[in-house]
Amino acid sequence: MKKLFKVFLLAIASVVAGTVASAQVTTASLGGRIVDTKGETVIGVAVIATHVPSGTVYGAVTNADGRYTINGLRAGGPYTIEISSLGYQGQVYNDITLQLGEQFTLDARLADDTQQLQSSVVIADASRFRRERNGAATNISARQLNSVPTVSRSMNDIMLLTPQASTTSSGFAVGGGNYRGSSVTVDGAAFNNAFGIGSNLPAGGSPISLDAIEQMSINITPFDVRQSGFQGGAINAVTKSGSNEFHASAYDYYTSEKLRGYDVAGEEVPKSKALNHTIGATVGGPIIKNKLFFFLNGEYTFDTVPGSTSVARTSTSEKWGSDVPGNYPTVAQMDEMKQFLDSKFGYNPGRYQGYSLQTPDYKVLARIDWNINADNRLNVRFSHTHTFGSNPPSSSMSPIGGTNSSFVTPSGEAVSFNRYSAGRQAPSALFYEAARYFQEQNFTSVAAELNSRFGNANNMLRLTWSHQDEPRSYIGSFFPTVDILAKDNASGTDTHAIMTTIGIDPFTYGNLRDVQTLTATEELSFNAGIHNLLAGAQIEWNRATNGYMQGGAGWYIYDSWDAFKNDVNGAGGKATAFMITHANLDDPTKQAFPAFDYTQASLYAQDEMNFSPYFKLTAGLRLEMPIISIPTDNENKDFTAVANANPSSSFNGLKTSDVPAPRLSFSPRIGFNWDVLKDRSLVVRGGTGLYTGRIPNVWLVSAIGNSNVLQYQYIANPRTGNAVVPFNADRSAIINSVYSSGNFKKQELAAPTATTILARDLKMPSSWKSSLAVDFNLPGNFKATLEGIYSTNFNEVYASPLGYKQSGTVQLPGEPAPRNSWVSEGIRNKDNGVMNGFYAHNISNLRGSYYSVTAQVSKSFNWGLDLMAAYTNSGAKSVSDGQGDQISEFANTYGLHGSSEPVLGNAYYVAPHRAIASIAYTIAEGSHAATKLSVFYEGYNIGFISSYSYSRVSYLMNNVSGGSGASQLIYIPTADQLKSMPFSSDANKSAFESFIASDKYLSKHRGEYSIRNGAVAPWLNRINARVAQDVYFNLAGKKQTVEISLDVKNVANLLNSDWGLYKQMTSNTILSYKNNEYTFTKPEWKNYNSLLSTWQMLLSARWSF
Repeated sequence: MKKLFKVFLLAIASVVAGTVASAQVTTASLGGRIVDTKGETVIGVAVIATHVPSGTVYGAVTNADGRYTINGLRAGGPYTIEISSLGYQGQVYNDITLQLGEQFTLDARLADDTQQLQSSVVIADASRFRRERNGAATNISARQLNSVPTVSRSMNDIMLLTPQASTTSSGFAVGGGNYRGSSVTVDGAAFNNAFGIGSNLPAGGSPISLDAIEQMSINITPFDVRQSGFQGGAINAVTKSGSNEFHASAYDYYTSEKLRGYDVAGEEVPKSKALNHTIGATVGGPIIKNKLFFFLNGEYTFDTVPGSTSVARTSTSEKWGSDVPGNYPTVAQMDEMKQFLDSKFGYNPGRYQGYSLQTPDYKVLARIDWNINADNRLNVRFSHTHTFGSNPPSSSMSPIGGTNSSFVTPSGEAVSFNRYSAGRQAPSALFYEAARYFQEQNFTSVAAELNSRFGNANNMLRLTWSHQDEPRSYIGSFFPTVDILAKDNASGTDTHAIMTTIGIDPFTYGNLRDVQTLTATEELSFNAGIHNLLAGAQIEWNRATNGYMQGGAGWYIYDSWDAFKNDVNGAGGKATAFMITHANLDDPTKQAFPAFDYTQASLYAQDEMNFSPYFKLTAGLRLEMPIISIPTDNENKDFTAVANANPSSSFNGLKTSDVPAPRLSFSPRIGFNWDVLKDRSLVVRGGTGLYTGRIPNVWLVSAIGNSNVLQYQYIANPRTGNAVVPFNADRSAIINSVYSSGNFKKQELAAPTATTILARDLKMPSSWKSSLAVDFNLPGNFKATLEGIYSTNFNEVYASPLGYKQSGTVQLPGEPAPRNSWVSEGIRNKDNGVMNGFYAHNISNLRGSYYSVTAQVSKSFNWGLDLMAAYTNSGAKSVSDGQGDQISEFANTYGLHGSSEPVLGNAYYVAPHRAIASIAYTIAEGSHAATKLSVFYEGYNIGFISSYSYSRVSYLMNNVSGGSGASQLIYIPTADQLKSMPFSSDANKSAFESFIASDKYLSKHRGEYSIRNGAVAPWLNRINARVAQDVYFNLAGKKQTVEISLDVKNVANLLNSDWGLYKQMTSNTILSYKNNEYTFTKPEWKNYNSLLSTWQMLLSARWSF
């Protein structure tokens, strides 16, 4: 393998020639065949394509078969195509528009120049010519980008025009992949959420302004070896560029709490002040006409979000406690604490009620296009986006506090330690402003691309760099986390709840997510007879860095305000619990950041064979070798020793420093396009191929962050027996007080109690995708498509729980077979902590799959009306849905025997049914005005459980098998089996029987174990609309356009508060088994009382010329 690895890298280096995500598409192409009136090949015909706005000229000459290909053309247009040859009559085609990533095929017959005396001018009719593609794809033009209704102004809204797409809480999913399963590029540069926490796109889901995008394409089965790095789809976009005419625009988008609904079927959604006001501008034009062009875009958003909506009491007449919602601390208490902090430390904790926060965002983009000469063209683009989101402090008390934590201390004393009963956002807690945190999201991208022509060959060299930088920040100056508690009136003896929080949120100090991605891509294409050959190489380098220190600023818990004051004043008070996390370095005040490098080297080759003007076959192969590098000192010696000392345990043979070995992957692909009737009225296309995806960086970096090598965590509470330290507002002083000598040295720490281990043979997941489609014309010149897609997954990644062993079985009443049970292995580290964790590896015996069948029809009328409608039936099987931000989420992969034994289930993010339709209509009002109306309809299966959306739902019961995970799939008894099953009451059993009979999924599968996500969520109808009024006038000799527009999300809800509503299930854990009897809890789909269910408007104004 080492020899193969060296040879492969040498091959890459030789092709890339010293230059340092996957290759993606940024241009369009033009090709075809030229013959004479007898059908004979014409050699040496000059084909010139001129991009009219910029005057950029591209050219080619037909070969011995009369064929030509021009690659590297700007997407869009319009183009003028000139065909000429000595002895033949020339032809000119106007108004040609090219789509991103597709070839426009233009064939021509040239008449002998003796037959005609004047040149012919042919006005191009797009239906006469061919936009060639093999696989499933959706192209979105600049016109569509400007007309699709959107309130968020995110690429996700635009991508929903893809019939095979679906919406999830975390963003866009397509083609059987989840929200992380797609590759997103802009100008060939990676625009994914590379770290993997949060939505599918970086910068809060909006990494680039829609006003800067020229075209987009969503490819599900692109049988093009240039596209890789995905299992769902490849989303490519290109930015606007300058032209020979100066063009500029200024725009203003506005929405607020007054432009949204609050009525959900008669129930009012809580109101809060909100403002989102964006101003921006674009400008582009020539620096040197026909030679050098520029384009600029910038926008700034004034975003106001509400602070705490809680209000302090003005008197103490009511009891305080978590059982009295809204009964917060008094004004006098909050003011006293604030004054004490200011006088003692000079620290201002901020406001505690009646405030809002400004969270400004901005975006900038600059692009240069340079026609160096007739054969070389360079474009360079820079963009940067900054968002700033305000969040309340976390409610978690882990790992310092606990809920009903009864345990034995290291000294053998039985203790009840309840320091949680309600968190920092509880109905009786009121936190200060400085306890909030800001999640900054910065995304910077640079892309440079050089397209060159050498005779009959085209060369493309692209360099890109992306930087996703997401630190947390806080308000005001540094101050440790201080939770002030009080005895809870209703929650039991020695139970305390949070009254207020002072200082930094306990999980904010040092919190960082950072990914840098650098790619170099080299491609060469040329013609040889019927062959259009392409060869390429690519090197991609990523560095992912994560910072996370629980209680990194120092975290104190006091049972009362007086205890805190007495501790500060040296009057005998002390904290009930304390913790701090710091670097395991000789200088512990520094921060040690878990980080790793991911490098992928790729080689690819492709042959596009034009066997006739009516049949094209494309075949290619892509080779990829990923290399994961983690620090060599990531081995926790205690973990290794414990694993070696327990050869029969799940830890045997594992190390925290384990890293997957480089493995070469092969991705063959083949596609075809067949013009059956030779007039484009019936086209059959399709293909098959392998696509390799990625593992989220957040999972990989956890192998370093969870190794307990880089950081040391000191926890002092009754459970640990460690001593708390006196309060100090200086972090370095806190650390020194923990170590009385003040001289901490790097040490070999105990094995982690929650580790992540990467399998040494871990491979990237992949999908074998196939598609077959028929494009045909319907009466009235409607264009229709029937398309089927099927894919099978390989090397699916799963994280099995460590630290558990199978221990017999448990037989539940009424079930036909016992369930396996699991218990802790009880393996302990040198500090006597019980070791658990997750082992990330590939599943070989289970393969997920995806299918979809889509029917689509569309038509564009020349009088301003565009229509489209599509329906998709789809389904997907998966080993795990891969949701959640942490690898520990695999514990919630529901099964019959716990998460230790994964099974195939339905993917929650693939809706069984989805229908979409769009109408765009422009009504010209003479030459001075136009009214534009666009409507987008989406109907699909979707519902919420808690705050997460699901297209399919699991029916669960409590975990009866032990091990990791909170819930398991239920057994669906027959009517006879149910009669003999013990329930808490006969009425409860009857209710369960009634529910089974009424549920479509359960009633069809009686006598079977339910499967993950077996049930289907309710149907949702959504209509979004946009209306715009354009007014035209001339000023200084140039046409000016003023546009006023209104985008409305969920129009149906605006008309009737009962319409367009999401549904939310009360709970999908419907059974519990305890004390040898079942208890049924009926789930209900209720209206989701959230702003997500209501209508929202976006007002905008634009001036352009």
